[in-house]
Amino acid sequence: MRYGFLIGLIGAGVMLGPAFADELAAVNGKPITTEVFRQKLAELPANMKDSINTPEGRREVLDILITRELLYQEAVKRHLEKDRSIQENLAEARRSVLVTGMMDRLTARMVAGNTLKNYYEAHRIDFREVRASHILVENEEEARTLKQQLNAGADFGELARKFSKDGRSGPAGGDLGYFTKGRMIPEIATAAFALPVNAISEPVKSSYGYHLIKVTDARETRRFEDLPTPVLEDVKRAVLQEEIQTLRKANAVTVHTEKLDQLR
Repeated sequence: MRYGFLIGLIGAGVMLGPAFADELAAVNGKPITTEVFRQKLAELPANMKDSINTPEGRREVLDILITRELLYQEAVKRHLEKDRSIQENLAEARRSVLVTGMMDRLTARMVAGNTLKNYYEAHRIDFREVRASHILVENEEEARTLKQQLNAGADFGELARKFSKDGRSGPAGGDLGYFTKGRMIPEIATAAFALPVNAISEPVKSSYGYHLIKVTDARETRRFEDLPTPVLEDVKRAVLQEEIQTLRKANAVTVHTEKLDQLR
């Protein structure tokens, strides 16, 4: 039965709608409105919406909203908010809501004006895309042996399919697709963006092992209006990161790296 699954997906609390909204149900006089019902439907994953958009599915969702309101009212009656662990959870939930709200406002502000476009134009080179392939192995010796084979004319794709430990790209000849610097692990990005097309890197170490990287294509930067969604999202992240760095500089932030390094 998907009831238990759905009750976890639908956000906590019924969030009572305005008094003038159509009432679908009520729990001890507290209305569950059409506005709230539609909002909760919109929060469901896309792959569930079709199955819910039936008379039976809608009744199931309404029943879940009723159940959640019953549980909420019973918790209030029993003064569960006085429980220490629940107080801690409420405090953390409040922090999460405020952090998300602040992020949403920063994002809305940058989208509303020319912030994104201006940042992109000033940092256009950072959003250049390359296409690259890699071979991931466990140690440097193995990487250097494969590099020698490549220098002697071995096919990069064949070696990737045979030796790469990357289960996703290996079967595809090591192909990582197109990416900007912000959408790749730093070690691969640094090496890839320093290589000309068709060149192969020396072994590059990362936390995953050792990589041999081959750049297979490079795209010229585009007009801001023509940016594909993944690159536009990269621009948003970069601008947001700049905003956060501004906040860090404007506030007293102390980091005890020596204590962090001692943690096990």
